[in-house]
Amino acid sequence: MTSSLKTTGPNLSNKNWPASLLNFSAQFWFIIGVLGMWIFAFYVAAFYGGAAMDGDFMRWNRVLPHGYIEGDSMGNLAVAIHLIFAVIVMVGGPIQFIPQLRKYAPKFHRWNGRFYLGAAVLISMSGIYMVVTKGTITGLVGDISVSLNGVLILLFAYLALKNAVKRKFDEHRKWALRLFLVMAGVWFFRVGLMCWLFIHKSPVGFDPETFRGPFLVFLGFGQYLIPLAVVELYFIAQRKKKSVIKILTAVAIFAFTVITALGTFAATMGMWLPRIT
Repeated sequence: MTSSLKTTGPNLSNKNWPASLLNFSAQFWFIIGVLGMWIFAFYVAAFYGGAAMDGDFMRWNRVLPHGYIEGDSMGNLAVAIHLIFAVIVMVGGPIQFIPQLRKYAPKFHRWNGRFYLGAAVLISMSGIYMVVTKGTITGLVGDISVSLNGVLILLFAYLALKNAVKRKFDEHRKWALRLFLVMAGVWFFRVGLMCWLFIHKSPVGFDPETFRGPFLVFLGFGQYLIPLAVVELYFIAQRKKKSVIKILTAVAIFAFTVITALGTFAATMGMWLPRIT
């Protein structure tokens, strides 16, 4: 939730320490979140890529229902495109928010950004195609939530590009950050689910056999609406002069960071690592 990777803590002797605390909380989440995304990207590359290199595409179906259907060339291509570009953008996307890169390598920043936007469109379109042709494991509600995620990706990509072309760089960065968060919806879903299971020690609010239930309805939309709500709160707190707003927002972001860290740990140890070892 920040365009900087500066990690020094807030200086509490400074009169502006609430603003420093707010920025530090966002930077801290960003680092934890990116590490989690890179772990997930490694898992996707190792599991799906490993199966493809072995010629065992049916292995995809152990994790992704109907991920590979023999004879369905278009559907299988859509899945492959979705997976390949998902790995690329999860690895390369975060570096767009490093200010030193924008300052010292502006040409790379621009070309990497163009690639990121193009990848966002491909991921969104292939994801929507997969929903239409294959459906989601969570049924109709999942179909709707994932499709809405895809629409938001397209919309935010357009707005990020539009503001960059008009050289409204502050607005461009905000829309790019929103795009970054909705692009990570699939990752947020898994992290949120595993954090929930880690806390409750059992499936609460859904049936693990049918993968249906109120919690999954909440998480299906929350996987991108909650991160968007947090980042909007961050933008508002940046504009406000009242210290209490900045402090409360920083606390909320720290709580979001704890959830992210717990979910990443639980997903890595309980889901991703066992599948590639």
